[in-house]
Amino acid sequence: MYQYFTNKMEIFVHPASSPNLQSALKSALPHSINLVYRTQHPNRTQYADVLATFSPEETTVPRCWAAAYFDRSMRPETEAWIFSAFEMPNHSSNYYCADCEKAVLSLLDYFSKSPIPPIRPDNQYAMDLAYQHEKEHPTTGPNGQYPHSRGMYMRHLLEPKVLLVGACHAKVVQIFRDKGMMRNELPGGNAQLSKFVFKLSDLPTTRELPEELRWGEMREQDIDTVKSRTAIPRTTSTLLSLRSVGVFEKESVIPVAWTFLGLDGSLTTLHTEPQYRGMGIAKAVAAKIIREYAPGIAVDDEGNAWCHADVYHGNIASESVCDSLGGEALWTDYWVRIDLGKAGSLANGA
Repeated sequence: MYQYFTNKMEIFVHPASSPNLQSALKSALPHSINLVYRTQHPNRTQYADVLATFSPEETTVPRCWAAAYFDRSMRPETEAWIFSAFEMPNHSSNYYCADCEKAVLSLLDYFSKSPIPPIRPDNQYAMDLAYQHEKEHPTTGPNGQYPHSRGMYMRHLLEPKVLLVGACHAKVVQIFRDKGMMRNELPGGNAQLSKFVFKLSDLPTTRELPEELRWGEMREQDIDTVKSRTAIPRTTSTLLSLRSVGVFEKESVIPVAWTFLGLDGSLTTLHTEPQYRGMGIAKAVAAKIIREYAPGIAVDDEGNAWCHADVYHGNIASESVCDSLGGEALWTDYWVRIDLGKAGSLANGA
């Protein structure tokens, strides 16, 4: 066990299977769903830490606490997920909770003092894109943000102190804003997502596939096609580590629809090729991956099993799929890039 001390809170490194941490996360479901999944996923590097503001030896979890999955070697992919108890409904009579804020700030101070591992060889392409974007766009546009392109999502690689935090609850993001940590010229800060949660027992039945299509799993030869359909940076090795469901033409090896269960258990890269849209395939793909791979992972104290998806506001097609699966949008979250150069002693001043 490693311990990091601030005047306000202590940060403890937990084993991923830490009984009291998993119990605390389980009791907070579905709101803690990102960390429940991420701490259990086998894709974990030697640089990953599971952190909490209470000790692995504690038998009673405090009312106000925070936890995180933290791995800077994943750059430019998501490097951290954070959960704090004040994300729970009715945790406090006010939107704000001072002790939970201290817990989050203590995590940020810990992050800021952690060494940055070298970029992985399979992510070198992302660094090249970042340098190219810097060359093409040395300054921000009139709106204070860098022009949109694939390289924009890699631009933070050029600044080691910038951290990408995923599926971050609006309450936690507000802490980042209040402390001046948001890098608003980089993508994420203004891109709201709805967190849809699905109770597995409520999933509806879906249509059978058209006669000319068949089910399958996404293969290594399909990954370039998957990556070409999204600007979100994910390596081939990451995508191959995820559970997937694909739909293929029977008479060829061409995938026409697919989705993955992300590192944090969310429906990821859900896509249907244009000529096959409007046939209920996206709904069927999403329901199939949830039914096959989600049971038994995120189960609350009442025995309910949960899955989830993050959908950008205004993405009507994805919102419609989630609605059709019985999903409920419970809160707003973000993928944000924050400046750890502003951290180090935040909790001491809270």
